[in-house]
Amino acid sequence: MSGRATTARRRTSRLLVRFLTSFTGPWSRANLVAWLKLIGVLVFIKGCMVDQYSIPSASMEPTLHGDPRFLRGDRMLANKWIFGPRIPFTTLRLWDWAEPKRWDIVVFQAVDPDSEHPVLVKRVVGLPGERVHISWGQLEVNGVPVPFPEDMPEGVQYFNNMDLLGMMLRAESAEARSFFQAVREKYPLLYGVLEDEEYAIVPEGHYFLLGDNSLHSVDGRVFGWVPRDKLLARGIAIWWPWAHRRDFSGFSHRWWGLALLYGVPVALVAHEVRSYRRQRARNAKSRPA
Repeated sequence: MSGRATTARRRTSRLLVRFLTSFTGPWSRANLVAWLKLIGVLVFIKGCMVDQYSIPSASMEPTLHGDPRFLRGDRMLANKWIFGPRIPFTTLRLWDWAEPKRWDIVVFQAVDPDSEHPVLVKRVVGLPGERVHISWGQLEVNGVPVPFPEDMPEGVQYFNNMDLLGMMLRAESAEARSFFQAVREKYPLLYGVLEDEEYAIVPEGHYFLLGDNSLHSVDGRVFGWVPRDKLLARGIAIWWPWAHRRDFSGFSHRWWGLALLYGVPVALVAHEVRSYRRQRARNAKSRPA
């Protein structure tokens, strides 16, 4: 009985090895080196150049649809290279390049260590050194109202404490009043809302970030200014789902955008095909005539 079991295990092992080698190729040193190179390239691209992010909440609706269910929410393609290359999986940037601009959609690490989502997506509205204030649904910078960009969804407003109080007092149901009161108590709106310099002037090297869905967004009004080294990437497009696809920065009309979209995948496939053909040629030469 034990002999049959041993034979069955060996047969299973051989089938498993065949199955794995059909994907990985031969288990040789040369093939291992090829795989390590491929993994290194992918890690570099994902860690330093471009990555995709799911939208963790509804704070950026209707611009970005957040849904935690599998493949339901928007998947955003983001440019990590734009702010300067980083050491993968760290916050250490080798050098700084472009500065974030107002209205950029950015991916960043949460400032609050207890945040429900460690990586967030918001919009840059305040730049270093600016005095920002939210008034009547609009943004004021250094005392001057700043108009929303043309591509901003209609109906976007940035609410302050007085707005929430007014909505609570005008609410027609006790349930709605309770909702607004709970929001005001749980998420006190401080930054960009109060007039004190501590809450109004963006420090150097920091940014003020807000969500487009202001009523349902825990953003800079609550957690404050975001340091530049927390910024991970700038959003450039929604790539999934197909019906929501959208280009935020025109990257798909530029040579480097097309290179990222098509050149990198084509180069990887071409490398694998070339390696496969070389291996076949070596095998053919090594066979006896």
